[in-house]
Amino acid sequence: MSAATIQATVPRYQEALAFWEEFTEHCQGHVNAINALLANCRSPKSEGLQWHTEPYSCSMVRDAIPSTEVHLNLDFDPWGPKITGSVRGVQEEDLHFYPEHFEFAIGSDEDDRVIAITPEGGSLTPHTFAKYVAQQFRRCYHGISLPCPESQA
Repeated sequence: MSAATIQATVPRYQEALAFWEEFTEHCQGHVNAINALLANCRSPKSEGLQWHTEPYSCSMVRDAIPSTEVHLNLDFDPWGPKITGSVRGVQEEDLHFYPEHFEFAIGSDEDDRVIAITPEGGSLTPHTFAKYVAQQFRRCYHGISLPCPESQA
């Protein structure tokens, strides 16, 4: 299905793209902030996070053990857009932690702001959603408080 067909058939297509762009910018900001903190602590570069992005997809990865991989996708269903994600990793050499999967619909709140809607019905701005995703790495950095860059908005 072409992008023009998706745009014509999916509600909130343009709003979802704008949300995704802002959300991924915040996620990249968290990766940069965590890596800067680790550099200040003189941690090896291998302890840091990697950032990968493609259209409608991104990932944050820490390869060193304990490792964590967060993969995110912007998907378009006939009823509307959603962000799906998976979190997996290795806690110890032969101990993988149980993978998590999540799905957040993209919609709007009572003020007509575009938000991610949690399974429980809560709402997340791109900034707060990125904070939620970045916190998946707390198991990798025991004893270090993860930085939380402020929202530019």
